[in-house]
Amino acid sequence: MTHKSIEWNSVEREATELLSRYLQINTTNPPGNETEGAKFLKEILEKEKIYCDIYESSPGRGNLISKFTGRNTIPEIILLHHIDVVPAEEKKWSRPPFSGQVIDGEIWGRGAVDCKSLGIMELMAFILLKRSGLFPEKHIVFAATADEEAGGKWGVPWLMENYPDKLKTRFVINEGVGLGLNTETGNFCFCQVAEKGVCWIRIHFEGKPGHGSQPHDNNCVVDMARAIDALASHRFKVCITGPVKHFICMLASEQNFMPEEEFLGLTDQNLSSNVLEKIPEKKLSQILSAMLKNTAVPTVTCSGSKTNVIPGECYCEVDCIILPGSTSEELLEIINEVLTDRGCRNFSIEINGQSLASESPVDTPLYNALEKGFRKNDPRAKVIPYMSTGATDSRFFREKGIPAYGVQMISSVESAEGIHGHNEHISSEHIITGIKILHDTIKEFCT
Repeated sequence: MTHKSIEWNSVEREATELLSRYLQINTTNPPGNETEGAKFLKEILEKEKIYCDIYESSPGRGNLISKFTGRNTIPEIILLHHIDVVPAEEKKWSRPPFSGQVIDGEIWGRGAVDCKSLGIMELMAFILLKRSGLFPEKHIVFAATADEEAGGKWGVPWLMENYPDKLKTRFVINEGVGLGLNTETGNFCFCQVAEKGVCWIRIHFEGKPGHGSQPHDNNCVVDMARAIDALASHRFKVCITGPVKHFICMLASEQNFMPEEEFLGLTDQNLSSNVLEKIPEKKLSQILSAMLKNTAVPTVTCSGSKTNVIPGECYCEVDCIILPGSTSEELLEIINEVLTDRGCRNFSIEINGQSLASESPVDTPLYNALEKGFRKNDPRAKVIPYMSTGATDSRFFREKGIPAYGVQMISSVESAEGIHGHNEHISSEHIITGIKILHDTIKEFCT
């Protein structure tokens, strides 16, 4: 069977149906329940007579590994995605978040973008090689893992520690924290080759407990409110890192928002804010802004248990994302200063989780194959390496010197809106395009 003989309309229908079913499996993390998703994928692979197994890091926290054996002994590439998804506020969705409904070519559900759709694209590209009778020269591994949305502890790191041979590889294709851009000169697909570091913190506040009817000036909830407002209004300094400067310079000559030289003002600390304001694509402007500086966003609060009781303690959690070259210690010093200047008292800061920024080279055979795969399916496609503002499981591989590339198969700023948002959905057109790109990339690279 050749590439042209594949019945792509049939593949699109099959992939759409599989994604719909996959989205109906509630793998919200916490608690995860990834084993149910892994069993679903295992059933599909076994029907294709492709070996796979499930490894549970703890009850219900399943990780699936499947291997397409090639002539060489060492796996060359891992097709990676995570099974877990973030919680969904069902009342704010126009369709049930775990319905997997297919309406007018759009598949709806939590995980449709992040990142069960990538899992189905990788799965179908993986299966099509087998159906085509192709025998790869290089091992290909399909991996579906747990716990990415909560830091990854029970997924990739656990596998690396307990089953190191299962994730041996030279390259990884993973989620890209999707983003792209269509302009008059081309369709720009942003390939994630780097990502910022993570530093999750919890800020504890202590005060004087008492009756709500007798207010006083040592209310820890008020101090926490001051802290949240201080962090929300603080603007970190712009810092131009290598990957971001490269990305901006490549995009500057192709975007049509403003003259190239003006767009390059993003790399100037004194001009970047004005340039960001002039970019009409507000989602792109928001992401570019986050690429240029450290961020600290309050996300969780916990205080009190009764309306008429002033609590003696409370806390808020803050999602801090840091640039390459920055450290957690430097960030905590800045936050401590910001809160103190705002008049916050009796607080302490602890780190709940952290990871380093990471980067992969672009002068590799797999990156070249990805570029060819995109161009083959869209002559206007242009792949640009970029640094994502969120963390992925790619960092665990990069820490071991293994290049990892995150992909978003259709160039679109709007696609990023669905990540962790309400009404997450994806088109079947997007799915089939992704399958074709991955199929061509793997075929070019491994056979």
